[in-house]
Amino acid sequence: MKPDLQNSDRRRGAPEGGAITLPDLQNSDRRRGAPEGGAINGGEMLNFHGRGATPHEGAIGPIAKRAAWLLLFALGASPLGAQARNSAPAAASSSDTSITVQAGAVVDHDTVTVGDVVRLTVRVRAPLGATVNFPTGLDSLAPVQALEPPVVSDGTDSSVVDRIAVYRLSAWDVGRQPIRLGDVVVQSDDGDRRVALTLPVLFVRSVLPADSALRVPKPVRELLAVRAPIPWWWWALAALAALLIGLGFWWWRRRRRRAAGATGDPFADAEAAFVRIERLKLPEAGEPGRHAALMTDVVRRYLAGRHETASLSHTTGELLGAVRGIGTVPFDQLRRLLDEVDPVKFAAARVTAQRARELGELAKSIVREEHTRATALEASKQEAA
Repeated sequence: MKPDLQNSDRRRGAPEGGAITLPDLQNSDRRRGAPEGGAINGGEMLNFHGRGATPHEGAIGPIAKRAAWLLLFALGASPLGAQARNSAPAAASSSDTSITVQAGAVVDHDTVTVGDVVRLTVRVRAPLGATVNFPTGLDSLAPVQALEPPVVSDGTDSSVVDRIAVYRLSAWDVGRQPIRLGDVVVQSDDGDRRVALTLPVLFVRSVLPADSALRVPKPVRELLAVRAPIPWWWWALAALAALLIGLGFWWWRRRRRRAAGATGDPFADAEAAFVRIERLKLPEAGEPGRHAALMTDVVRRYLAGRHETASLSHTTGELLGAVRGIGTVPFDQLRRLLDEVDPVKFAAARVTAQRARELGELAKSIVREEHTRATALEASKQEAA
């Protein structure tokens, strides 16, 4: 600092070294009639000497001028000045990053009846370059449901992104029913923003008479109701029932096999077989040939059980040749039976019901006569012994 400036500062009470501080300038300004508070700006300092000053004030005009310049230079180089310079761009950038969205919803009818179609119009305005995504539909379990997806179109305002969505709704319950719709999603370069809509409320009036309008609807059923677990004793009862059914079937099969099985006595087995065949009443059912064939088969089984030479695999001729020399077998009756039944069995020859019964009686007589002769022969042998 120059010597004259330092001397003047010392005369005014400045600190040693010539450093001028902000309180010194403020005190100086108060003595010169500056406003209370000591607010000093560059314009006041630069124009101070130009105003009508007293001789005493004119002596310190250059000092105040230089101090103002030094103060402005110090503020410009300090962090406070840098912050002041950057405050305006920061405010501009913060205003640019904010997304201003306007949204609203309205219905064409606020009072409807059950099943009436209501149009809900949702309009959203967003900055240019943004994308507006409307919710696809309403909750399907709510009293107010959407009949179809919304119809989306552009608005008339071209200075912003103006989008309009129209929903066709229908209410299925009476009373005040709120409209439940999801949030609108606005996508831009700065990110996504969800906009919650303030939706109107529908009043659904009843068309029933006044005396029957007080009804309570059934609660909404779950789509997939959780079934209660089956008690363990149900499974125990089912297993016991299955076991009893299995045991009953096994006992029935065993009893049937015993009833149908051979007893070891050819004559007793033949008599039981004759009874079962006659119980079928095949001649009366229109199958006389089958009746004769079955009765003849009983005779062949009886002979096979009584004599080893009369095998079931023999043909008619072989069977007759095998039993020809056996005295207990009524050979002529057996040959007549086989000769008449073989065409019925192998050539489907026709036989009347009456003749089929006669052939059955002939088969029984052959078995009984052979049994009688064999029993008498055994008795005579025992007596001779």
